[in-house]
Amino acid sequence: HPINRGQGAALQTGIEFALRRGARYIVTFDADGQHRVEDIARLLVPLAAGECDITLGSRFLGAVSAMPRTRWVRLKLATGWTRWVSQLPLTDAHNGLRAFTRRAAEGIEISMDRMAHASELLDCIRRMNLPYREVPVHIRYTDYSLAKGQRSHDAFRVLFDYLMGGMIR
Repeated sequence: HPINRGQGAALQTGIEFALRRGARYIVTFDADGQHRVEDIARLLVPLAAGECDITLGSRFLGAVSAMPRTRWVRLKLATGWTRWVSQLPLTDAHNGLRAFTRRAAEGIEISMDRMAHASELLDCIRRMNLPYREVPVHIRYTDYSLAKGQRSHDAFRVLFDYLMGGMIR
């Protein structure tokens, strides 16, 4: 986008672009360097086998390198809250490594421009009753990824955006 609208807007634009280009599968990942390209194949296997329409990476089912304790606590709290709100039994609610079949991607409309899109996506999964699966992935925390990542106080902004977006929808 000519003006930075945030990750949610970028993902929606990317999904629409991939669909226009005829993509059968779409993989999204964060730009902070935490994800490994080797994990993409793991995400695609259940989709290609027709077992589900969405795969969500989970660092808590896989491996984590150098995660600060405060980040672990914050992610566990966020996952608990998200499980309660979304009613989806997830182990890692805010992992940016995801894959979609074309069918799922065609039904997903991310309207929340910034980071609340992650919770909005889970709402889409529940509302559309899309079959999904969590897949173990490896997350690498580095000085760079930690500098790019969310701060503790950002969680309040995400919560506010999600709640406000829910009232508008």
